[in-house]
Amino acid sequence: MKFKFFKKVFIALVLSLSCLVNLANAGLITIGALTSNDDGSTNVISDTRNNREWLRWDELANLTYLETLVQTTSLVGPYSDWTIAGVEEATEFLNALYNGADHGCVDNDTSEIFCKDNLGFSSAEYTALLGDSSTRGVSSADTVWFYDDAWVFDGVDVVTNGKASFLNLTSGGSNRKYNSSHTIVETDTYAHTSDASIGWLMFRQSAVPAMVPEPSTLVIFAIGLMGLVSRRFKKKS
Repeated sequence: MKFKFFKKVFIALVLSLSCLVNLANAGLITIGALTSNDDGSTNVISDTRNNREWLRWDELANLTYLETLVQTTSLVGPYSDWTIAGVEEATEFLNALYNGADHGCVDNDTSEIFCKDNLGFSSAEYTALLGDSSTRGVSSADTVWFYDDAWVFDGVDVVTNGKASFLNLTSGGSNRKYNSSHTIVETDTYAHTSDASIGWLMFRQSAVPAMVPEPSTLVIFAIGLMGLVSRRFKKKS
């Protein structure tokens, strides 16, 4: 009798833990080394390859360049620890998106470069990962600006040629990278007169994550523990 009751408790526990696993993974989307959550619970894209965090592309897409600078150079506020990416960080982002595979989008003076196919991820999957940058009109593309040539001095970007480049992700082999495409002054005009507003690629260094067991690991551990208890009950009976 005790054993039958124990079996019912065991099954209920396994089902409950399985539900927790599903809830924990709900909304998560990963492409390459980049992971985000498309249910609105985060504005961060985690990057395990570069130990960075990237701001979801729709977060500041409606701001002008100067308004973005105000947000990121403020001593306080939700975006004070974010930095506008330069060409090197943009390449790091692509390295993470392709998880170290050769993407072909190198840094050179070519105005437009088509990246290699990225296992055929769809535009909808890119939008789920990055955030919908198309805040006006209808567009299947996710696009983001970055400095064409800049270096960081004492935590501040020093822009050397006054130009901006952008990434354009649509699907698989249609991913494109534009180098030296516009002056920074022109970015606002282009972004806010096209069918999709375009924000800037923002990054910050990721804090070292705490080692927390994954829900699936907890389920396996619980099943093993219950199995040991079950054996003990059988021996007593």
